[in-house]
Amino acid sequence: MKTRPKKTVIGTITCLCCGEKIPAKQNELGTLDVSCNWCDMPVYAKPGSAAHKQLMARVQRFAEPAPDATNPVHPPPVEAKPAARAVRGVFDVFTGA
Repeated sequence: MKTRPKKTVIGTITCLCCGEKIPAKQNELGTLDVSCNWCDMPVYAKPGSAAHKQLMARVQRFAEPAPDATNPVHPPPVEAKPAARAVRGVFDVFTGA
């Protein structure tokens, strides 16, 4: 089964038709999706095309959060838990164990 690429919101853009502020989404492959919720105008642009370059010039990107000590980029390593003791099951009762 084929899965859809995950989309992430990269910023906002004004709709080309009605002028409302709408989210600009980009999927893992780089395709830009600017679909208006108010006037239902869909705009898609593949990376490397002239339309993609023009739309990316209009996108107001969100500011990248600054990494700090309280929110590290890499989480601390998790210690391995010791193996759990075997649980007695129904079949242990019949074998006399």
